[in-house]
Amino acid sequence: MKIALLTAIVMLASSSVGFSQEATNRPIEIGELNRRPVIGKLGVPLGTAIEIEAQIISGRKLRRKAYGSSYLLKVTHVGGKELDNCPLLTFSVPAFISVRLTNHTFGLHKLKTGKKAETLNSTQIEQLEKGYVGRTVRLLVYEDGQFIGIPRNLPKDFPVWADVGFGFSTSLIVLAEYNNQRQR
Repeated sequence: MKIALLTAIVMLASSSVGFSQEATNRPIEIGELNRRPVIGKLGVPLGTAIEIEAQIISGRKLRRKAYGSSYLLKVTHVGGKELDNCPLLTFSVPAFISVRLTNHTFGLHKLKTGKKAETLNSTQIEQLEKGYVGRTVRLLVYEDGQFIGIPRNLPKDFPVWADVGFGFSTSLIVLAEYNNQRQR
């Protein structure tokens, strides 16, 4: 009796493992993306407006060429809850939203001086970043996503450009900035 029960449990577990592997390898039809929520790095479905707390990070510190002149957000709190694993996300601010936040060094120059810069050297950038990089901000954001990058199976004679490999990526859209006093 014990052997039969143990055999049944092993068979059930084996069939469950096969099912989950099959389900994860099954292609997703594009229509499913609109019917089922996609959970982003914030832990909520993409397109969900939510309050976050984040620290502004300089992309230069990451030593990745793609982020060299960018600023990113290291998210520490989502919906008032502290995160154990703080995701680092790119962000953008729509032109019609008035917040004092930018995702690029030239944008930071305009934000601080009111003037557009043609060039910036490393000394100027360091001066601009004082009081900006490392600052903690409370924002209303939503996370969106898209597929980007170079396809894996390009023909051998096709010219390749500097980019990331093809995959799904998310970023934050900033809707509002709150003052530093937490509103509950």
